[in-house]
Amino acid sequence: MSRRAVRLAGLAVLMALLTAGAAFADAGGQGTVTVTTHASGVPLFPPQHTTNPCTNAPGTLSAISANSVFHITTFATGPEFWVTGTDEGTVTFTPDDPSGVSAAGHFVSWFGESGNNKNDVQHATDTFMLAGSDGSRLVMHETAHLSTNANGVVTVNFDNISLTCG
Repeated sequence: MSRRAVRLAGLAVLMALLTAGAAFADAGGQGTVTVTTHASGVPLFPPQHTTNPCTNAPGTLSAISANSVFHITTFATGPEFWVTGTDEGTVTFTPDDPSGVSAAGHFVSWFGESGNNKNDVQHATDTFMLAGSDGSRLVMHETAHLSTNANGVVTVNFDNISLTCG
């Protein structure tokens, strides 16, 4: 799974657990508990220096504005949980060279993790669609999955990325 997806998943779990603390305490161990957190108009990740994969030009990728929804559910039937998060918003690429091709567009990111005393499953998808100042288009899609069994042995692991430049 990409480092960004793992960081997003960890951040989402932390945010959900911090928000969920009072709800879990109030539940007193009874029943299923779900807590949902919404955030609007916030940057999803700090600006990152990177390379435009279509032009190889160095620059900065920024998520200008994002809307996020995180859910965490725990089940009374045992040590089981389900965490999901969805983010969407605007993204820009600003080249280091001011005469270079800049790009702006939209991104959508989703992750989910479920676990119990028998297995753990993590999924993530990311899609970035940007239009360049020269009329070019960049579309990046990533799908990642990691499954482990009760012994912590990885049973499935992949991270597929497709990139279209045009």
